[in-house]
Amino acid sequence: MIPLKSRIKSNKAHYIVFCIVFFFGIATSLALYFEEEHRILSKRVVLGALFTEKLQDGLKQYAAEQASVVALIQTSEWDVSPGRFSRFVQSFNGSPGVNFYFAQYVPGHQKREFETRQYASMNDTGFRISPEGERHEYLPITLRFPDKITYGYDLLSAEYLNHDSISSARNSLGLTLSNPISIPSFDGEQSSKVNTFVLRTPIFLPVDIRSEQMADSVGFHGIVGAYFTVDSLLKTVGPSESRDLFYRMADIATKKSPVWFSDSADTKVWEKEHYNTQYILFAGREWRIDTSPTQSIMAQINWWVVMAPLFIFCLLALVLSLYTRKLSSTYYSALSLVKKRLEVDELTGLLSRYQIQKELNDQILLCEKEGKQLATLVLDLDHFKTINDAFGHELGDKLLTKVSKRLVSVLPEKAIVGHLGGDAFLVLLVLDDSQDQTPLDALAKDVIQKLSQSYFVDGLTLDIGCSIGVALYPEFGLDGVTLIKNADMAVYQAKTSGRATYHFYDGEMGRRFARNVRIETRLRQAISKENLELHFQPKVDLVTERCVGMEALLRWNDEELGSVSPAEFVPIAEQTGIIIPLGDWVFEQAFKHILEWQELGIIVPPIAVNCSAAQLKRVDFLPKLLALLDKYKIDPSLLEIEVTESILIEDAVGCAELLRQISRLGMKLAIDDFGTGYSSLSYLKDLPFHYVKIDQVFIRNIIEDTKHEALTHAIISMSHDLGLKVIAEGITNADQLQMLKAFGCDIGQGYLFSKALGANTMSRDPMIVALNEQGLE
Repeated sequence: MIPLKSRIKSNKAHYIVFCIVFFFGIATSLALYFEEEHRILSKRVVLGALFTEKLQDGLKQYAAEQASVVALIQTSEWDVSPGRFSRFVQSFNGSPGVNFYFAQYVPGHQKREFETRQYASMNDTGFRISPEGERHEYLPITLRFPDKITYGYDLLSAEYLNHDSISSARNSLGLTLSNPISIPSFDGEQSSKVNTFVLRTPIFLPVDIRSEQMADSVGFHGIVGAYFTVDSLLKTVGPSESRDLFYRMADIATKKSPVWFSDSADTKVWEKEHYNTQYILFAGREWRIDTSPTQSIMAQINWWVVMAPLFIFCLLALVLSLYTRKLSSTYYSALSLVKKRLEVDELTGLLSRYQIQKELNDQILLCEKEGKQLATLVLDLDHFKTINDAFGHELGDKLLTKVSKRLVSVLPEKAIVGHLGGDAFLVLLVLDDSQDQTPLDALAKDVIQKLSQSYFVDGLTLDIGCSIGVALYPEFGLDGVTLIKNADMAVYQAKTSGRATYHFYDGEMGRRFARNVRIETRLRQAISKENLELHFQPKVDLVTERCVGMEALLRWNDEELGSVSPAEFVPIAEQTGIIIPLGDWVFEQAFKHILEWQELGIIVPPIAVNCSAAQLKRVDFLPKLLALLDKYKIDPSLLEIEVTESILIEDAVGCAELLRQISRLGMKLAIDDFGTGYSSLSYLKDLPFHYVKIDQVFIRNIIEDTKHEALTHAIISMSHDLGLKVIAEGITNADQLQMLKAFGCDIGQGYLFSKALGANTMSRDPMIVALNEQGLE
């Protein structure tokens, strides 16, 4: 049974089920949480990359617009007025917040002429190059849009704070981007807010249109520039890309002290380092863009998706735990019922097989501790199967119940009684120190006597006996299995001895049973490996002294067991069912030898083969026999079948019909061992026998024992009166032969004539040689 501790743990199964299912819910929710987190982080990367791409697109747009302005200047030469410049910039929808300008190169000696020309083109609004002073060259602003940049301001002036960047732009061949600067002012002061960048593109005129008034010695004509702020650049990024992000940007070309532009005053956003970084390479400078979501991951997670599995699994865990609890309750109720049925036999009310064996083990431990003997008694009812078959199992069960009650009443109070199953019971009795075997004998006799008294069941009076086998601890068994096995052997011996008796197990019985088991095992192997032999003993006509037949006899010489007598192994074969394949093997070997002898030219007399009851009961006995006769082409008249009286008693009607069919086929029939069984004369009168064989137990003492002499004479006379021939077995001396001849016995068999011969020596036997010579005559 399940230990109490294990049962207590098992009673918490519903808690375990709840925890397991709930754990899976937690695991599923965690998996979804991490999936959501991964999705959000991936989205952040995508948004950061998109934000950076939009910024880069804005810069490219500035560059494209500036390129248009450069093209305008290059193609118009002197014909670009401020009005036309303004209309042109407006024509391609200039980006908001961007200030375009053109600063034209002016040699020092052309200053006055240039100022006059510009003054005239500006409709008397006034124009002069500032700051004042004479220099060898100027780069004044001549065109602008819109109007935030001062006309005439000389970008090559030393007062201009970004003078160095102008020199760099003049010497470059393409677009350049300035360092971050404050909003440009040309009065010598700068705003404290550094958030402006300048895109500059130098204009160089082709050689064919250059002049000293328009370019320097290398064709430098001026610079087109575009001022824009970080705020105006961000306007090129749509709200869908920027509303969910914090950003900061820096021109990292100046490694020592980059200027950061950020829309978040909270520096903690960037301390956590939970942001994405992108880089832009534009106009020879490198920008770093950091983006961070405006919301935390926890705020962006879809908690309904994450928590839904946890709620579902929690509900499932609750339902399953309730179901498990109910199932567990039902299980333990059933377990309790099974335990009760395991301990108590439902039919008899005695201890069950399981419980009585447990009690046996407990009693062995107790007797070992106290140094006492334990008697193990196996009781088996006699002919109980007959009652079951005759009146049905229901009445048989009622009879078992009454037997159980009577058994308990006749046993001592200290006896422990259990039902082994079927019609077998087990009784355990601890013997006192002074108690010997005599009280057990008396108890066994008393139990047999009282259990054998009549029972009244359902209006029927039933009589039943019992046999008892006893095994003692510790002499004949130190454990329960051995004691029950030995007691079973003893009860089997009691039944063999005539039933309604008892038998004590002893060592010799165990050795005998062990040998029988070994014989059974080795016999099966001998049949499969064909390690058996058939020998043939001649049967002699006592008048002519000619061989008139032979009996096939089995011989077995085993590698382990040595020579084993048929009297020992044939009964074991009949008990275990080995007799069926063994009988088939004998018939086939006999036919093989007949065929071999015939091929050698030997005249073969009829061969007698013994058939057991088990063989004749088989429905396929005759078909298989006919198949073998046809296979080896054997004349049925060469076969004699010997049967014992036992088969006639067990199934007289079925056996009679089978024997008649065999006789009609031409095979002879003999009743074997006549006189040792019931010897019913009706068998000889009604059945088609040809021979009666007198058992050798009568022939052996026929000279010394007048009763055997009289019985033998009577059997011979009666058989002759019925038209049957008589065969006497076991003739060993001439005196026996003379007496049998005097009684008129027809055929004799025994060592006086010949022992059983091997198949290979048949041709050399004098009787067979004589038979063949007479046949040849």
